[in-house]
Amino acid sequence: MSEAQGDAAPFLPQLIGQAFNLVLDGLCHHLAEAGHEDLRPTHCLNVFRLMDCDGTRPTTLARRAGMTPQAMSELVGYLEQRGYVRRVPDPADGRGRVVVYADRGARAARISAAYFADMEARWSAAVGPDRLQDVRSALAQILDAAAPHGGHAPKVPAP
Repeated sequence: MSEAQGDAAPFLPQLIGQAFNLVLDGLCHHLAEAGHEDLRPTHCLNVFRLMDCDGTRPTTLARRAGMTPQAMSELVGYLEQRGYVRRVPDPADGRGRVVVYADRGARAARISAAYFADMEARWSAAVGPDRLQDVRSALAQILDAAAPHGGHAPKVPAP
């Protein structure tokens, strides 16, 4: 690496990745402190953040996470055994099943939402509410511009 490259500011994707790691590490630590020490980053990344509010088929979760249905089944099974999710009949097609939050998972989701709100408040205090809103707007525009036509992001539970 040349001296000029070593002194250059990180690329924006690197900063976004570092911010994401900060959020995920903090979330996992916060959840563990609240009694959810059995949750791992993979559960938050590959299951919870990809679930629709009204339930999601395991095969859809696997596709969204970019993993095999077998690997997703293991994650869902782990979470189901610990009371975070349940598999229930799909209301749209009784032959299939969807993954929904169980009581413990809903509690972890509320704890996560409170953590995210606190983190945003701290970020707002650090950079100011207007600048934070600019970041939010810019990222939303970037994501909208990058989304394939007709695609949609998974619905996530409201805090």
